[in-house]
Amino acid sequence: MVTYVVLMGLLAGLLGLVLYAPKVGEHRRDAKVRALAKMSRHARRHNTVVRYHNGIPFVITHQRRGLVYMLEGRNVSRERLVRALGQGGEAAVSKVEQEEAMTAPNPTRLTMLG
Repeated sequence: MVTYVVLMGLLAGLLGLVLYAPKVGEHRRDAKVRALAKMSRHARRHNTVVRYHNGIPFVITHQRRGLVYMLEGRNVSRERLVRALGQGGEAAVSKVEQEEAMTAPNPTRLTMLG
């Protein structure tokens, strides 16, 4: 009787593992897709695009508070972004910063009376 219960428990555990294991891999893939979708929405909202360097997607936008860096769907510091991009990351980030600075709105608040 005890061996029967243990055997049924092992069988139920094995069945649960077979059904649950593929979902672990799907969760990681889904998280990456959600992060990419979040970065894409952020980029479109700020009139820019998702850029890739060494296969890593990232977004740099120019906002009121300055340049904002996004990696894996989260806002990160410039140093963290350069570190994550690896070799040539500093040059890629500098290039994108220059491009974003050209499209930034003029910060003056002068009212022209006329």
